[in-house]
Amino acid sequence: MKKLPKIIELVLLVLSVVVIVAFFVMPHAVTTDPAIEMYLYWAYFLVALSVVVLLGFLLVKTFSSKKGIIRLLALLVGIVVLVGVSFLLSKGGDIPTSVAYTEQTSKFCDTALHMLYIMLGAAVVALFGTAVFNAIRNR
Repeated sequence: MKKLPKIIELVLLVLSVVVIVAFFVMPHAVTTDPAIEMYLYWAYFLVALSVVVLLGFLLVKTFSSKKGIIRLLALLVGIVVLVGVSFLLSKGGDIPTSVAYTEQTSKFCDTALHMLYIMLGAAVVALFGTAVFNAIRNR
């Protein structure tokens, strides 16, 4: 049973290498070739598999202790607050384009951008905060 994850990992690695080599070796037109769709579907599959494995490990680790459950709930509350604040900050609005672009789509895009800006700011603050904290602690 311990060899099963290694076997799955090797199979996915070999398949990915084959897909990557095929992508660069096969001549294709970027907009019309159905092989491009195969590459995209393979990437979607790998991302979905990664998310499923990540969530599986997260849930196993979370439900192993009471402290883990509380942390998960705090994380979920934080995500809901972040999305709520981002949604309230976004104006939305009608943008005149030739593409079907509604006010709801605009509000959704604005929400996603505000979430990105907030998370980027938090990452920068955490990066500099950690550096300053370590510099002060190691004096």
